Amino acid sequence: MISQSQLLTQYPYIHTALGGLSAQAEQCLPASTVHLIRLYVSQINGCQYCKIMHEEALKDTTSQEQFTHFHKAIFEPNLASLSEFERSVLQLARQVTEVKLLTPLSNEILNEKQRLAVVAVALQINSWNCLAVGLGF
Repeated sequence: MISQSQLLTQYPYIHTALGGLSAQAEQCLPASTVHLIRLYVSQINGCQYCKIMHEEALKDTTSQEQFTHFHKAIFEPNLASLSEFERSVLQLARQVTEVKLLTPLSNEILNEKQRLAVVAVALQINSWNCLAVGLGF
């Protein structure tokens, strides 16, 4: 098994490369939304390492009540309890994650900048999930 330190030694720019994927997106979306996407995609991908990390990050960017609401919506799953914006964000993130969903979602809730930001964050966390799961983190 390859450790995180070995990965970073062999590929020292991986953090910068993957971080760059969502740098601009993080300026277009609230921090809580970014971590909500990352937690949701990590749940879909079954990446325990990233789920734990982004649960903590989501806790840090929301109230306890909001965190509990998000957590319940994601893990039951019952996205209907989320706002229209949050549902739209997670539906798009799921579409990016599950490439078998090739039909574009009609999404009039998110503007173009927000759609691009969601796609960038979803691509980034999918890459991290693949690394973490594939290397056994």
